[in-house]
Amino acid sequence: MTDPMVDPEPITPMTALTLDANGRLSYMAEDGSRRVIVADPDLFDRLQQLSLNPDQE
Repeated sequence: MTDPMVDPEPITPMTALTLDANGRLSYMAEDGSRRVIVADPDLFDRLQQLSLNPDQE
């Protein structure tokens, strides 16, 4: 069995990172698949708060 954290061949991102309403941070790979990096609704909420209040930490 292969380790899911180790990809045998690198995938080249073809798009910028996107964050959807469900908190999934992803990009489109050169093979046409969407690769999810982070799937966390709390991350989405926090990033929205930061974009509305950039001085907040």
